[in-house]
Amino acid sequence: MGILLLILAVVFIACAAVLTAADSAFYALSRHAAERLRSESDSKSLSSILDDPESHAQAIKFWRIWFETASAVAVALLVSRWVENIWLTGLLSTVAMAALGFVLVSVSPRRFGRSNAQKVVESTAPLVRALRKALGPLANWLASIAAALSPGGSDEDGYLGKERLRDLVDRASEGEDLDEESAELISSVIDLEETNVRAVMVPRTDMVVLDADHTFHSALDLFMASGYSRIPLIGEDSDDIRGIIYLKDLINEIHGLQQAENLADLSRQVRFVPESKSAAELLQELQQESIHLAIVVDEYGGTAGLVTLEDLIEEIVGEIDDEYDRSKTELVENKDGSLIAVASASIDDVADHFDVLIDEEDVDTVGGLLSKALESVPVLGSTADVFGLRLTVVALAGRRNRIGKIHVERCETGASDHIENDEDSTDE
Repeated sequence: MGILLLILAVVFIACAAVLTAADSAFYALSRHAAERLRSESDSKSLSSILDDPESHAQAIKFWRIWFETASAVAVALLVSRWVENIWLTGLLSTVAMAALGFVLVSVSPRRFGRSNAQKVVESTAPLVRALRKALGPLANWLASIAAALSPGGSDEDGYLGKERLRDLVDRASEGEDLDEESAELISSVIDLEETNVRAVMVPRTDMVVLDADHTFHSALDLFMASGYSRIPLIGEDSDDIRGIIYLKDLINEIHGLQQAENLADLSRQVRFVPESKSAAELLQELQQESIHLAIVVDEYGGTAGLVTLEDLIEEIVGEIDDEYDRSKTELVENKDGSLIAVASASIDDVADHFDVLIDEEDVDTVGGLLSKALESVPVLGSTADVFGLRLTVVALAGRRNRIGKIHVERCETGASDHIENDEDSTDE
């Protein structure tokens, strides 16, 4: 009887150790790696686990605890055969299982599972599948109970999910294992998958385009003025994208080939993408297709904007400026202390300059603040007094004559609120 209890205790401890390694391996394995493993393996057990990972994860936890408990009972019964005092039996059993559990069941198997996740998952798949079948509907009941007791605490279907990965990055950055810049880079990569193209694109209103009226030399002038190396070619309007003109092709035509009759002959095929597409997916596709620019379309098929490979990379690493990028000075201080601000300048920067409080939650830019004060679209000469500051449109920008620059100055002490929108100042 004593030998049987010893064998059972060893078997139960070994099973608990294997399940601990499997549990750790499943949580260390990403969903992408799991799917790749499925495609490379012919294991039906592994395929079944990946189709229903949550219930199998609960089954692993249940049986791991069961084997740990069973091994503790077997050890206690074995010790009781040699020690008659029940309290001493309990103490010795507890000490023995604590030591065995810590070394053989907890620490070592978890480390092994994390460092050999793919091999452990593949080799333990038949066992995990068999234990899941043995539980029957109990596994689903356990999963439901766990979800009810911890709402919002999803484990990402038993895999190393985004929330757990973010938590690991945060913890690592709090110590000395990961510096803050690296942590931000990893977080940006994680967030890119949840970012759609619409949030990254250059809006239609800010697109620089070429049309059929442009000659080769006027097109080259636009390239030089804009600093871009690729510009869309349109037909009647921006919804009619005919192709993409490359600066390299245009220079070759002007100074070398001289075979094209117009810009349409130089245009390259357009890559269209929906605005709801994942930025991470598009980045991978553009890399594979060696394309640097794509046109973004809305749900109606119209042009919503454009997105470049550089835009997508900047979502990860931040702004990329080369030697040809112009400095983007949004605020220029005049000698009298007033400012010339671009419409997109932050109201917080303006407030800091004048040391005033701009308590505005609906808008973030100077142009938006002026538009809200006027309750209409500002035109050249439009002016308004808000939060002790006078905003005046002094320049327009772009082909659509949108607000370009705004003069910002302090209002005279005691001056009453002043709002003026000179609709006749620009020709529609």
